Amino acid sequence: MQNKKELRAQYLEMISQWQQSGLSQKAYCATKDIRYHVFHYWYRVYRSESQAIGSFLPVKITPLQSPDQIIVKGVNGIEIRFSFSDQTAGFIKQLLIS
Repeated sequence: MQNKKELRAQYLEMISQWQQSGLSQKAYCATKDIRYHVFHYWYRVYRSESQAIGSFLPVKITPLQSPDQIIVKGVNGIEIRFSFSDQTAGFIKQLLIS
């Protein structure tokens, strides 16, 4: 019997193979003898993990007229303003890299 990690890896590999196959989900399931609801469950797991991992939004950082402030502006229009210091620059760098 497979442990949970092996089973998870197997099903996530199945999703990868489906994406490369070019078939619809139902057609892939029919050719591989996989129940559609099982496939769909693992596809939802795959999508939620993919969104969590790749959930970065493009960020635009522009210089200001005032050198004592840093503004980080997201594509959705949200702005975060920081007073400039060496500690603030390090903090922002950690946020953007993490």
